[in-house]
Amino acid sequence: MCREMIRVMRLADDKSDKFWRIETLGSDFVINWGKTGTSGRYELKACQDEDSCQRQVDELIRVKIKKGYSDLTSFCPQGQYYYDDDTFGLHPLTSHPVFRKYFTDDFYYSSVTESAPFGSDEGIDALWELSDLLRRRPHAELVDFPQSVLMKLYQLPYFPPHDETLDELRELEGKEHAGQPMLHVLRRTDRVIIASALAHIKITGELDSQLHELALRAIARLSKLTELGLPVRLTSDTLRAITEDLSRYDREVIRAKQA
Repeated sequence: MCREMIRVMRLADDKSDKFWRIETLGSDFVINWGKTGTSGRYELKACQDEDSCQRQVDELIRVKIKKGYSDLTSFCPQGQYYYDDDTFGLHPLTSHPVFRKYFTDDFYYSSVTESAPFGSDEGIDALWELSDLLRRRPHAELVDFPQSVLMKLYQLPYFPPHDETLDELRELEGKEHAGQPMLHVLRRTDRVIIASALAHIKITGELDSQLHELALRAIARLSKLTELGLPVRLTSDTLRAITEDLSRYDREVIRAKQA
């Protein structure tokens, strides 16, 4: 059996200082490597079964030991940024441990199911754009990030949610902005906001407080748009699950840090 494990090693000499990390989950494993102090690169491997996974992992570790790598005991999984393998796609092993703990439903790891937060064009684009941004600027301010995604990729105006009532939204039916149905613009805005918030946790384990509030309002607005009969792709059950998971994350992570 391929036991769930993580091993981090380091090779430091006069020429370089680099790390190598391997972690398993079922019959899959991820390799993360690069210059010490950086997020490095990620590569995911899917094995035929757990026994095959264990054999491959053991062999890779033996090779690193022969090359002079030694265990890096100071490694802290919580302090790392996690980025998906472009070839393999979304996976728990390329997600922050905090995200894995609180966002466990399969739909969080799908980029092809349209009812998933990262399954729409807006959702997956938000994830990839945020990944690119945080690789370049790890401590970037994110409150304006959804607006930048909408303007850069879709040339759409930004109308953040502000606790509109159902009647206020109903008044927008049939209206347009810059040639786009207004409710469709709101729908796309909300999908970008929700995906941005989840992507922040998925990569860093943290969530910008203003982005958190925006996400909750976006979920509420999408729910109201659903009541108006507008297809929003994210189902009512999915929106409810995201709300519950964000609430649990808020209670056990954010508020625990503030206590």
